[in-house]
Amino acid sequence: MTNEIWITVFGLGLISFLIRISGFILASHLPKHGAWARGLEALPGCLIASLVTLMMIYGSTLEWITGIIVLVISALTHKPNLAMFCGIALIAALRQLGL
Repeated sequence: MTNEIWITVFGLGLISFLIRISGFILASHLPKHGAWARGLEALPGCLIASLVTLMMIYGSTLEWITGIIVLVISALTHKPNLAMFCGIALIAALRQLGL
């Protein structure tokens, strides 16, 4: 292999390492208590809810049915990962069936 390939591999590895370290350093400075901490804890759920809401607004009856079923699964099990998996599987199965 040429020197250019080794320089590229080393450079990409270094950049990847720096990105991971910067995330670790940034996370260590985030607040652990208070309003900002509560907001950051709620952020992933808010993003998922906004994306799903947008898909349901512009979607068909199929998306509405799937959204309601996922909401029920999430409310009953309190496991959002399980609800998301079920929603993905359900929408894929319904679309495969041509509904």
